[in-house]
Amino acid sequence: MLRILSVLKSQKKAAISSLALLASLSMNAQCSLTGYKNLSQGESFTVALKDNGSLWLWGYNNFGLSGNGTGQYTQIQHPWEMSEVGGGWTEVQAGENYIVALKANGDLYGWGGNNYGQLGTGNNTNQFSPKLIMQNVKAYSVGLLHTVVIKNDGTMWGTGYNDWGGLGIGSSVGFVNVWTRESTNATNWKSLGTGLYNTYGVKTDGTLWATGANLYGQAGLPQASGNETDDFKQIGTDTNWSVVYGGEFHAVGLKTNGELYTWGGNPHGQVGLGATTGTTYYTPQKMSGSNWSSISAGRLSSFATKTDGTLWGWGDNNNGKIGSGSATATVNTPTMVGATGWKTIPYRVGYYSSAAIDNAGSVYTWGWDGYWQLGNDDGTQTNSNVPSKVSCSDLGVDEITSGKKVSLYPNPAKDIVTLQSAKAISEVKIYSATGSIVKSISKVSDNKINVSDLPAGVYIVKINDVAEGVKLIKK
Repeated sequence: MLRILSVLKSQKKAAISSLALLASLSMNAQCSLTGYKNLSQGESFTVALKDNGSLWLWGYNNFGLSGNGTGQYTQIQHPWEMSEVGGGWTEVQAGENYIVALKANGDLYGWGGNNYGQLGTGNNTNQFSPKLIMQNVKAYSVGLLHTVVIKNDGTMWGTGYNDWGGLGIGSSVGFVNVWTRESTNATNWKSLGTGLYNTYGVKTDGTLWATGANLYGQAGLPQASGNETDDFKQIGTDTNWSVVYGGEFHAVGLKTNGELYTWGGNPHGQVGLGATTGTTYYTPQKMSGSNWSSISAGRLSSFATKTDGTLWGWGDNNNGKIGSGSATATVNTPTMVGATGWKTIPYRVGYYSSAAIDNAGSVYTWGWDGYWQLGNDDGTQTNSNVPSKVSCSDLGVDEITSGKKVSLYPNPAKDIVTLQSAKAISEVKIYSATGSIVKSISKVSDNKINVSDLPAGVYIVKINDVAEGVKLIKK
Protein backbone atom coordinates (compact mmCIF):
# COMPACT_ATOMS: atom_id res chain seq x y z
CA MET A 1 0.00 0.00 0.00
CA LEU A 2 1.38 3.37 -0.91
CA ARG A 3 2.45 5.52 1.99
CA ILE A 4 0.31 8.50 1.09
CA LEU A 5 -2.98 6.57 1.08
CA SER A 6 -3.43 6.67 4.84
CA VAL A 7 -2.93 10.44 4.81
CA LEU A 8 -5.40 10.90 1.99
CA LYS A 9 -7.99 8.73 3.72
CA SER A 10 -7.80 10.82 6.88
CA GLN A 11 -8.16 14.00 4.83
CA LYS A 12 -11.16 12.51 3.07
CA LYS A 13 -12.85 11.68 6.37
CA ALA A 14 -12.25 15.22 7.61
CA ALA A 15 -13.80 16.67 4.48
CA ILE A 16 -16.85 14.41 4.75
CA SER A 17 -17.36 15.28 8.40
CA SER A 18 -17.56 18.97 7.51
CA LEU A 19 -20.25 18.56 4.85
CA ALA A 20 -22.86 19.81 7.26
CA LEU A 21 -21.23 23.23 6.97
CA LEU A 22 -21.52 23.33 3.20
CA ALA A 23 -24.30 24.86 1.16
CA SER A 24 -25.00 24.66 -2.54
CA LEU A 25 -23.87 27.66 -4.59
CA SER A 26 -25.08 28.02 -8.15
CA MET A 27 -24.03 31.14 -10.05
CA ASN A 28 -23.10 31.86 -13.64
CA ALA A 29 -21.63 35.16 -14.72
CA GLN A 30 -22.23 35.61 -18.44
CA CYS A 31 -22.20 31.84 -18.83
CA SER A 32 -22.26 30.45 -22.35
CA LEU A 33 -22.17 26.91 -23.69
CA THR A 34 -19.20 27.37 -26.01
CA GLY A 35 -15.80 29.01 -26.13
CA TYR A 36 -13.90 26.54 -23.94
CA LYS A 37 -10.37 25.57 -25.01
CA ASN A 38 -8.72 23.91 -22.00
CA LEU A 39 -9.91 22.17 -18.83
CA SER A 40 -8.64 20.17 -15.88
CA GLN A 41 -10.20 18.24 -13.01
CA GLY A 42 -9.28 17.88 -9.38
CA GLU A 43 -10.67 15.38 -6.94
CA SER A 44 -14.24 16.73 -7.07
CA PHE A 45 -14.20 19.87 -9.22
CA THR A 46 -13.67 21.04 -12.77
CA VAL A 47 -11.89 24.22 -13.87
CA ALA A 48 -12.00 25.37 -17.49
CA LEU A 49 -10.39 28.07 -19.61
CA LYS A 50 -12.19 29.99 -22.36
CA ASP A 51 -10.79 31.49 -25.55
CA ASN A 52 -11.09 34.96 -24.02
CA GLY A 53 -8.68 34.04 -21.19
CA SER A 54 -11.31 33.72 -18.44
CA LEU A 55 -11.46 30.86 -15.94
CA TRP A 56 -14.63 28.98 -14.92
CA LEU A 57 -15.22 26.68 -11.96
CA TRP A 58 -17.86 24.18 -10.88
CA GLY A 59 -18.14 21.33 -8.39
CA TYR A 60 -16.74 21.25 -4.87
CA ASN A 61 -15.19 24.64 -4.10
CA ASN A 62 -12.94 23.99 -1.12
CA PHE A 63 -9.51 25.20 0.03
CA GLY A 64 -10.10 28.57 -1.69
CA LEU A 65 -10.38 27.16 -5.23
CA SER A 66 -12.66 30.02 -6.31
CA GLY A 67 -9.74 32.40 -5.77
CA ASN A 68 -11.97 35.13 -4.31
CA GLY A 69 -9.98 35.41 -1.09
CA THR A 70 -12.65 34.03 1.26
CA GLY A 71 -11.72 30.35 1.48
CA GLN A 72 -15.41 29.56 1.85
CA TYR A 73 -16.52 25.97 1.21
CA THR A 74 -19.36 25.82 -1.33
CA GLN A 75 -20.76 23.64 -4.07
CA ILE A 76 -21.12 25.25 -7.49
CA GLN A 77 -23.71 23.56 -9.67
CA HIS A 78 -22.86 25.12 -13.04
CA PRO A 79 -19.90 26.97 -14.61
CA TRP A 80 -19.17 30.12 -12.63
CA GLU A 81 -16.81 32.75 -13.96
CA MET A 82 -13.91 33.29 -11.59
CA SER A 83 -13.93 37.02 -12.19
CA GLU A 84 -11.94 37.65 -9.02
CA VAL A 85 -8.87 35.98 -10.51
CA GLY A 86 -8.90 38.22 -13.60
CA GLY A 87 -8.26 37.17 -17.19
CA GLY A 88 -5.42 36.73 -19.63
CA TRP A 89 -4.84 33.06 -18.75
CA THR A 90 -3.37 30.72 -21.37
CA GLU A 91 -3.47 27.36 -19.56
CA VAL A 92 -4.96 25.88 -16.39
CA GLN A 93 -4.27 22.65 -14.52
CA ALA A 94 -5.71 21.20 -11.32
CA GLY A 95 -4.26 19.08 -8.54
CA GLU A 96 -6.26 17.27 -5.91
CA ASN A 97 -7.34 20.50 -4.19
CA TYR A 98 -5.49 23.35 -5.91
CA ILE A 99 -5.26 25.21 -9.22
CA VAL A 100 -2.22 26.41 -11.16
CA ALA A 101 -2.64 28.71 -14.17
CA LEU A 102 -0.24 30.30 -16.64
CA LYS A 103 -0.05 33.73 -18.26
CA ALA A 104 1.31 34.39 -21.75
CA ASN A 105 4.45 36.01 -20.33
CA GLY A 106 5.45 32.82 -18.49
CA ASP A 107 4.20 33.91 -15.07
CA LEU A 108 2.72 30.99 -13.16
CA TYR A 109 0.08 31.51 -10.44
CA GLY A 110 -1.32 29.08 -7.91
CA TRP A 111 -4.06 29.00 -5.30
CA GLY A 112 -6.03 26.55 -3.16
CA GLY A 113 -4.69 23.76 -0.98
CA ASN A 114 -1.01 23.92 -0.03
CA ASN A 115 -0.75 21.28 2.69
CA TYR A 116 2.34 19.70 1.11
CA GLY A 117 3.88 22.90 -0.19
CA GLN A 118 2.62 22.19 -3.71
CA LEU A 119 2.42 25.92 -4.45
CA GLY A 120 6.10 26.49 -3.67
CA THR A 121 5.44 29.54 -1.50
CA GLY A 122 7.88 28.56 1.26
CA ASN A 123 5.10 27.52 3.64
CA ASN A 124 2.21 25.05 3.90
CA THR A 125 -0.55 27.61 4.21
CA ASN A 126 -3.57 27.39 1.91
CA GLN A 127 -3.78 30.22 -0.60
CA PHE A 128 -7.23 31.76 -1.13
CA SER A 129 -6.37 34.01 -4.08
CA PRO A 130 -3.95 33.70 -7.02
CA LYS A 131 -0.31 34.12 -6.05
CA LEU A 132 2.65 34.40 -8.41
CA ILE A 133 4.68 31.24 -7.72
CA MET A 134 7.16 31.03 -10.62
CA GLN A 135 8.34 33.09 -13.60
CA ASN A 136 9.88 32.29 -16.98
CA VAL A 137 7.86 29.09 -17.22
CA LYS A 138 7.98 27.24 -20.53
CA ALA A 139 5.88 24.22 -19.50
CA TYR A 140 4.38 22.86 -16.29
CA SER A 141 2.44 19.90 -14.94
CA VAL A 142 0.41 19.38 -11.78
CA GLY A 143 0.28 16.03 -10.00
CA LEU A 144 -1.93 15.02 -7.11
CA LEU A 145 0.00 17.11 -4.59
CA HIS A 146 3.13 18.27 -6.43
CA THR A 147 3.90 20.79 -9.16
CA VAL A 148 6.76 20.67 -11.67
CA VAL A 149 7.90 23.26 -14.23
CA ILE A 150 10.36 23.59 -17.09
CA LYS A 151 11.82 27.06 -17.28
CA ASN A 152 12.82 28.90 -20.43
CA ASP A 153 16.44 27.87 -19.84
CA GLY A 154 15.53 24.16 -20.08
CA THR A 155 15.91 23.41 -16.37
CA MET A 156 13.27 21.54 -14.35
CA TRP A 157 12.06 22.51 -10.87
CA GLY A 158 9.51 20.97 -8.51
CA THR A 159 7.73 21.54 -5.22
CA GLY A 160 5.26 19.66 -3.03
CA TYR A 161 4.77 16.00 -2.11
CA ASN A 162 7.90 13.88 -2.58
CA ASP A 163 7.54 10.80 -0.36
CA TRP A 164 8.14 8.50 -3.36
CA GLY A 165 10.79 10.68 -5.01
CA GLY A 166 8.35 12.16 -7.51
CA LEU A 167 10.23 15.47 -7.70
CA GLY A 168 13.50 13.83 -8.74
CA ILE A 169 15.52 15.92 -6.31
CA GLY A 170 17.74 13.03 -5.16
CA SER A 171 15.83 12.13 -2.00
CA SER A 172 12.41 10.95 -0.87
CA VAL A 173 11.95 13.59 1.82
CA GLY A 174 8.22 13.81 2.48
CA PHE A 175 7.74 17.21 0.87
CA VAL A 176 9.43 20.48 0.01
CA ASN A 177 7.64 23.82 -0.03
CA VAL A 178 10.20 25.77 -2.06
CA TRP A 179 11.07 25.25 -5.71
CA THR A 180 13.91 22.73 -5.93
CA ARG A 181 15.87 21.82 -9.06
CA GLU A 182 15.90 18.16 -10.16
CA SER A 183 19.13 16.46 -9.18
CA THR A 184 20.61 15.69 -12.62
CA ASN A 185 20.76 19.44 -13.36
CA ALA A 186 19.91 18.87 -17.03
CA THR A 187 19.28 21.93 -19.20
CA ASN A 188 17.56 20.26 -22.16
CA TRP A 189 14.09 19.40 -20.85
CA LYS A 190 11.37 19.87 -23.49
CA SER A 191 8.06 18.52 -22.11
CA LEU A 192 6.83 16.99 -18.89
CA GLY A 193 3.88 15.25 -17.28
CA THR A 194 3.00 14.08 -13.79
CA GLY A 195 1.33 11.14 -12.12
CA LEU A 196 0.11 10.88 -8.56
CA TYR A 197 3.61 9.97 -7.33
CA ASN A 198 5.75 10.41 -10.45
CA THR A 199 7.12 12.94 -12.90
CA TYR A 200 7.92 12.14 -16.54
CA GLY A 201 10.14 14.33 -18.70
CA VAL A 202 11.08 14.33 -22.38
CA LYS A 203 14.35 15.94 -23.42
CA THR A 204 15.07 17.83 -26.62
CA ASP A 205 16.66 14.66 -28.06
CA GLY A 206 13.32 12.84 -27.68
CA THR A 207 14.42 10.53 -24.87
CA LEU A 208 12.04 9.74 -21.99
CA TRP A 209 12.96 9.97 -18.31
CA ALA A 210 11.02 9.26 -15.12
CA THR A 211 11.31 9.61 -11.36
CA GLY A 212 9.19 8.48 -8.43
CA ALA A 213 7.25 5.34 -7.52
CA ASN A 214 7.97 2.13 -9.38
CA LEU A 215 6.15 -0.25 -7.04
CA TYR A 216 3.85 -1.25 -9.90
CA GLY A 217 6.20 -0.37 -12.74
CA GLN A 218 4.75 3.12 -13.22
CA ALA A 219 8.25 4.60 -13.58
CA GLY A 220 8.75 2.38 -16.63
CA LEU A 221 11.87 0.80 -15.13
CA PRO A 222 12.66 -2.93 -14.79
CA GLN A 223 11.40 -4.59 -11.63
CA ALA A 224 14.99 -5.05 -10.50
CA SER A 225 15.31 -1.26 -10.27
CA GLY A 226 13.33 -1.30 -7.03
CA ASN A 227 10.12 0.30 -5.81
CA GLU A 228 11.15 3.90 -6.43
CA THR A 229 13.78 6.15 -7.92
CA ASP A 230 14.62 9.53 -6.43
CA ASP A 231 16.44 10.77 -9.54
CA PHE A 232 15.38 10.87 -13.18
CA LYS A 233 16.22 7.62 -14.98
CA GLN A 234 15.91 7.01 -18.73
CA ILE A 235 13.14 4.71 -19.95
CA GLY A 236 14.41 2.63 -22.85
CA THR A 237 16.41 4.16 -25.70
CA ASP A 238 13.75 5.51 -28.08
CA THR A 239 14.18 9.11 -29.22
CA ASN A 240 10.68 10.00 -30.45
CA TRP A 241 8.66 10.54 -27.27
CA SER A 242 6.22 13.45 -27.12
CA VAL A 243 4.69 13.43 -23.62
CA VAL A 244 3.75 11.04 -20.78
CA TYR A 245 1.14 11.34 -18.01
CA GLY A 246 0.58 9.02 -15.06
CA GLY A 247 -2.16 7.83 -12.75
CA GLU A 248 -1.73 6.17 -9.37
CA PHE A 249 -0.29 2.87 -10.62
CA HIS A 250 0.18 3.34 -14.38
CA ALA A 251 1.36 5.69 -17.13
CA VAL A 252 0.25 6.59 -20.66
CA GLY A 253 2.75 7.83 -23.24
CA LEU A 254 2.46 9.34 -26.72
CA LYS A 255 5.17 9.35 -29.38
CA THR A 256 5.68 11.91 -32.12
CA ASN A 257 4.62 9.35 -34.75
CA GLY A 258 1.20 8.88 -33.12
CA GLU A 259 1.98 5.63 -31.35
CA LEU A 260 0.48 5.07 -27.90
CA TYR A 261 2.15 3.18 -25.04
CA THR A 262 0.98 2.18 -21.56
CA TRP A 263 2.67 0.50 -18.60
CA GLY A 264 2.45 -0.07 -14.85
CA GLY A 265 -0.08 -1.72 -12.56
CA ASN A 266 -3.37 -2.90 -13.97
CA PRO A 267 -5.84 -3.57 -11.10
CA HIS A 268 -8.69 -1.90 -13.00
CA GLY A 269 -7.63 -2.54 -16.58
CA GLN A 270 -6.11 0.95 -16.90
CA VAL A 271 -3.19 -0.33 -18.99
CA GLY A 272 -5.79 -1.30 -21.60
CA LEU A 273 -4.22 -4.45 -22.98
CA GLY A 274 -7.12 -6.74 -22.11
CA ALA A 275 -5.10 -8.69 -19.57
CA THR A 276 -6.20 -9.80 -16.13
CA THR A 277 -6.18 -7.17 -13.42
CA GLY A 278 -3.21 -8.79 -11.65
CA THR A 279 -0.79 -8.21 -14.53
CA THR A 280 1.99 -5.64 -14.03
CA TYR A 281 3.99 -4.13 -16.91
CA TYR A 282 7.40 -2.70 -16.01
CA THR A 283 8.22 -1.43 -19.51
CA PRO A 284 6.16 0.52 -22.10
CA GLN A 285 3.69 -1.63 -24.07
CA LYS A 286 2.55 -0.50 -27.53
CA MET A 287 -1.20 -0.11 -28.07
CA SER A 288 -2.86 -0.90 -31.38
CA GLY A 289 -2.77 1.79 -34.08
CA SER A 290 -0.56 4.76 -34.88
CA ASN A 291 -3.05 7.60 -35.26
CA TRP A 292 -3.34 8.68 -31.63
CA SER A 293 -3.26 12.44 -31.08
CA SER A 294 -3.61 13.21 -27.33
CA ILE A 295 -3.61 11.34 -24.02
CA SER A 296 -5.00 11.61 -20.51
CA ALA A 297 -4.40 9.62 -17.33
CA GLY A 298 -6.89 9.39 -14.51
CA ARG A 299 -6.18 7.94 -11.11
CA LEU A 300 -7.25 4.46 -12.27
CA SER A 301 -8.22 5.10 -15.89
CA SER A 302 -6.86 6.26 -19.23
CA PHE A 303 -8.19 8.26 -22.20
CA ALA A 304 -6.83 9.09 -25.62
CA THR A 305 -8.06 10.74 -28.83
CA LYS A 306 -7.32 9.82 -32.42
CA THR A 307 -6.69 12.06 -35.39
CA ASP A 308 -10.22 11.30 -36.64
CA GLY A 309 -11.71 13.07 -33.60
CA THR A 310 -12.78 9.94 -31.73
CA LEU A 311 -12.28 9.55 -27.98
CA TRP A 312 -11.39 6.27 -26.29
CA GLY A 313 -11.32 5.28 -22.62
CA TRP A 314 -10.42 2.28 -20.48
CA GLY A 315 -9.85 1.32 -16.85
CA ASP A 316 -11.95 1.93 -13.73
CA ASN A 317 -15.59 2.44 -14.74
CA ASN A 318 -17.22 2.86 -11.35
CA ASN A 319 -19.91 5.57 -11.52
CA GLY A 320 -19.65 5.45 -15.32
CA LYS A 321 -16.28 7.21 -15.37
CA ILE A 322 -15.23 5.76 -18.76
CA GLY A 323 -18.36 7.23 -20.40
CA SER A 324 -18.97 4.37 -22.81
CA GLY A 325 -22.50 3.68 -21.53
CA SER A 326 -21.41 0.42 -19.95
CA ALA A 327 -22.37 -0.49 -16.39
CA THR A 328 -19.41 -2.82 -15.87
CA ALA A 329 -16.92 -1.86 -13.18
CA THR A 330 -13.87 -2.39 -15.40
CA VAL A 331 -13.18 -1.66 -19.07
CA ASN A 332 -9.86 -3.30 -19.93
CA THR A 333 -9.50 -2.36 -23.62
CA PRO A 334 -9.92 1.02 -25.38
CA THR A 335 -13.65 1.67 -25.83
CA MET A 336 -15.15 4.53 -27.83
CA VAL A 337 -16.71 7.38 -25.84
CA GLY A 338 -19.56 9.25 -27.53
CA ALA A 339 -19.37 10.04 -31.24
CA THR A 340 -16.67 11.87 -33.18
CA GLY A 341 -15.79 15.56 -33.02
CA TRP A 342 -13.73 15.72 -29.82
CA LYS A 343 -11.12 18.47 -29.68
CA THR A 344 -9.48 18.51 -26.25
CA ILE A 345 -9.19 16.24 -23.21
CA PRO A 346 -7.62 17.18 -19.87
CA TYR A 347 -4.18 15.68 -19.27
CA ARG A 348 -5.61 14.22 -16.07
CA VAL A 349 -9.29 13.65 -15.31
CA GLY A 350 -10.90 13.72 -11.89
CA TYR A 351 -10.90 11.00 -9.27
CA TYR A 352 -14.39 9.80 -10.10
CA SER A 353 -15.47 11.87 -13.11
CA SER A 354 -14.15 12.69 -16.58
CA ALA A 355 -14.51 15.47 -19.17
CA ALA A 356 -13.71 16.56 -22.72
CA ILE A 357 -14.25 19.52 -25.07
CA ASP A 358 -15.81 19.06 -28.50
CA ASN A 359 -15.05 20.92 -31.73
CA ALA A 360 -17.78 23.47 -30.96
CA GLY A 361 -15.96 24.46 -27.75
CA SER A 362 -18.57 22.89 -25.43
CA VAL A 363 -17.63 20.86 -22.36
CA TYR A 364 -19.04 17.38 -21.75
CA THR A 365 -18.70 15.51 -18.46
CA TRP A 366 -19.53 12.05 -17.13
CA GLY A 367 -19.06 9.87 -14.05
CA TRP A 368 -19.79 10.73 -10.42
CA ASP A 369 -21.78 13.89 -9.66
CA GLY A 370 -21.67 13.95 -5.87
CA TYR A 371 -20.50 17.59 -5.75
CA TRP A 372 -22.15 18.81 -8.99
CA GLN A 373 -18.84 18.42 -10.82
CA LEU A 374 -20.72 17.31 -13.96
CA GLY A 375 -22.34 20.76 -14.21
CA ASN A 376 -25.15 19.47 -16.42
CA ASP A 377 -28.83 20.41 -16.58
CA ASP A 378 -30.47 17.38 -14.94
CA GLY A 379 -30.98 19.39 -11.74
CA THR A 380 -29.84 16.50 -9.53
CA GLN A 381 -26.57 15.00 -8.32
CA THR A 382 -26.99 12.00 -10.60
CA ASN A 383 -24.09 10.01 -12.05
CA SER A 384 -23.86 9.62 -15.82
CA ASN A 385 -22.17 6.82 -17.78
CA VAL A 386 -22.29 8.77 -21.05
CA PRO A 387 -21.06 12.31 -21.84
CA SER A 388 -23.55 15.01 -20.77
CA LYS A 389 -23.24 18.60 -21.89
CA VAL A 390 -22.28 21.17 -19.28
CA SER A 391 -25.12 23.64 -18.85
CA CYS A 392 -25.63 27.24 -17.79
CA SER A 393 -29.07 26.61 -16.30
CA ASP A 394 -29.54 26.95 -12.56
CA LEU A 395 -31.97 25.63 -9.99
CA GLY A 396 -32.45 28.80 -7.96
CA VAL A 397 -29.86 31.49 -8.46
CA ASP A 398 -29.09 32.98 -11.85
CA GLU A 399 -27.03 36.03 -12.62
CA ILE A 400 -28.84 38.15 -15.20
CA THR A 401 -26.31 40.09 -17.22
CA SER A 402 -26.51 43.61 -18.62
CA GLY A 403 -29.16 44.02 -21.31
CA LYS A 404 -31.57 41.59 -19.69
CA LYS A 405 -33.95 41.95 -16.75
CA VAL A 406 -31.64 43.03 -13.93
CA SER A 407 -28.06 44.21 -13.54
CA LEU A 408 -25.99 46.12 -11.02
CA TYR A 409 -22.82 48.18 -10.98
CA PRO A 410 -20.08 48.65 -9.99
CA ASN A 411 -19.25 45.00 -9.42
CA PRO A 412 -17.06 44.37 -7.43
CA ALA A 413 -18.28 47.16 -5.13
CA LYS A 414 -17.19 48.80 -1.88
CA ASP A 415 -20.21 50.85 -0.82
CA ILE A 416 -22.94 52.20 -3.13
CA VAL A 417 -24.39 49.88 -5.77
CA THR A 418 -26.76 51.01 -8.53
CA LEU A 419 -29.45 48.59 -9.67
CA GLN A 420 -30.96 48.51 -13.15
CA SER A 421 -34.26 46.76 -13.76
CA ALA A 422 -37.01 46.75 -16.36
CA LYS A 423 -39.52 46.88 -13.50
CA ALA A 424 -39.79 49.22 -10.52
CA ILE A 425 -37.72 48.05 -7.56
CA SER A 426 -39.76 47.72 -4.40
CA GLU A 427 -37.60 45.42 -2.28
CA VAL A 428 -34.03 44.10 -2.24
CA LYS A 429 -32.75 41.06 -0.36
CA ILE A 430 -29.08 40.14 -0.15
CA TYR A 431 -28.08 36.53 0.54
CA SER A 432 -24.74 35.04 1.57
CA ALA A 433 -23.17 32.35 -0.58
CA THR A 434 -24.63 29.78 1.85
CA GLY A 435 -28.20 31.02 1.18
CA SER A 436 -28.80 33.01 4.38
CA ILE A 437 -30.36 36.48 4.22
CA VAL A 438 -27.80 39.02 5.41
CA LYS A 439 -29.63 42.22 4.50
CA SER A 440 -33.16 43.22 3.56
CA ILE A 441 -34.00 46.66 2.14
CA SER A 442 -37.70 47.55 1.91
CA LYS A 443 -37.26 51.10 0.61
CA VAL A 444 -34.91 51.69 -2.30
CA SER A 445 -34.06 55.26 -3.21
CA ASP A 446 -32.93 56.10 -6.77
CA ASN A 447 -32.25 52.39 -7.38
CA LYS A 448 -29.21 52.60 -5.11
CA ILE A 449 -28.29 50.43 -2.12
CA ASN A 450 -25.47 50.72 0.40
CA VAL A 451 -23.41 47.56 1.00
CA SER A 452 -20.54 49.14 2.93
CA ASP A 453 -21.60 47.26 6.07
CA LEU A 454 -21.14 43.86 4.46
CA PRO A 455 -17.90 41.90 4.92
CA ALA A 456 -15.85 41.19 1.80
CA GLY A 457 -17.13 38.19 -0.09
CA VAL A 458 -19.63 36.91 -2.65
CA TYR A 459 -23.36 37.61 -2.30
CA ILE A 460 -26.59 37.11 -4.23
CA VAL A 461 -28.86 40.12 -4.69
CA LYS A 462 -32.54 39.40 -5.33
CA ILE A 463 -34.97 42.10 -6.39
CA ASN A 464 -38.73 42.09 -5.66
CA ASP A 465 -38.36 38.66 -4.06
CA VAL A 466 -38.14 36.82 -7.39
CA ALA A 467 -36.22 33.58 -7.81
CA GLU A 468 -33.59 35.10 -10.09
CA GLY A 469 -30.59 36.70 -8.49
CA VAL A 470 -27.50 38.69 -9.38
CA LYS A 471 -24.04 37.90 -8.06
CA LEU A 472 -22.38 40.75 -6.15
CA ILE A 473 -18.73 40.78 -5.18
CA LYS A 474 -18.11 42.93 -2.11
CA LYS A 475 -14.57 44.28 -1.81
